Amino acid sequence: MIKRMFWAMLALDCAVFGQAPADKPAVIGILNYVHAVTDLDKTVAFYKDVIGLEFSRPPAAFPNPGVPLLVNSPGVTLRLATMKMPGQKYVLELTQFSAADRKAGQPMPTDPGAASLHLMVRDIDPIFDLIKKSGAPIITKSGAPVKVGADMRSLMLRDPDGYIVEVIQSPAAPDAPAGNVHSVIMGLTVGDLAETQKFYHEMLGFDLASKMEFAANSAVTDVVAGPEGMQARRMAGNIPGTSSRVEFYEFKGMPRTKFHLRVFDPGAPALVLRVNDLDGMLKRLRALGTEVLSAKGEVVQFSADTRNIFVVDPNGVNLELFERHEAAKK
Repeated sequence: MIKRMFWAMLALDCAVFGQAPADKPAVIGILNYVHAVTDLDKTVAFYKDVIGLEFSRPPAAFPNPGVPLLVNSPGVTLRLATMKMPGQKYVLELTQFSAADRKAGQPMPTDPGAASLHLMVRDIDPIFDLIKKSGAPIITKSGAPVKVGADMRSLMLRDPDGYIVEVIQSPAAPDAPAGNVHSVIMGLTVGDLAETQKFYHEMLGFDLASKMEFAANSAVTDVVAGPEGMQARRMAGNIPGTSSRVEFYEFKGMPRTKFHLRVFDPGAPALVLRVNDLDGMLKRLRALGTEVLSAKGEVVQFSADTRNIFVVDPNGVNLELFERHEAAKK
């Protein structure tokens, strides 16, 4: 099914990079795909009533003394909710922090560091009607779903915090879950695809496939509201240890501004990734010059069996790396 999505129109022939050695520190799973929000109840209502997602965890306080250390904001408190991602084991985590100095931000889809949530649906029309009624900002230049294939249409928009959502009508696999939304893909825009591939493969253990040539496509340009002559290239793979798809996009032919927000700023995206050797991975990341966000650059004992820390990938995307004791003992 994934091969049918509209990005395949870029005609990217794939070359697969080899798997990282098993003895290296590496990612072994994903917990959540996150973005921080201004008003949790408002954003939750959007995903529930407009998009049609179901709760995994309703909005509630998340009292944990490790939160201020993890996000490097003394005294901060957290409310969160999680939404089920159809066909996936991870969830969309929506976080509202109490930090008084929060500064919201909204990237363009073509800006390095921009994150997006791609929702594959059976029928885009009822969602489009609800999007229009909700007043959600539509990014797609033509203002309506764009035909991107014989049986595919796509629309890009913003949620209440400016986070990028793409709704893609596509045929569902025979074993896809019931409901209009039948699959989900995570998207990240990058500054340089080759540099990003090296980081995610060598540092985190991702197997990724791409073709490094750029290509132009008028439908893609319309969907992301790019200028005429814009070109794009793509890299894709699964989160290690899972069947969860993540895609990386690089654009050229327009001005681009690197996007990065603090973990608690509304609109800030993050991936929560489980690793097999947190201390070993941090040693390698620090040697590379990777920015560490958590207080004093130290790992946080987040629960009795879990240790966490926030770092930043080369594009400005926040990555929460965590390790559970049972993984550390292997």
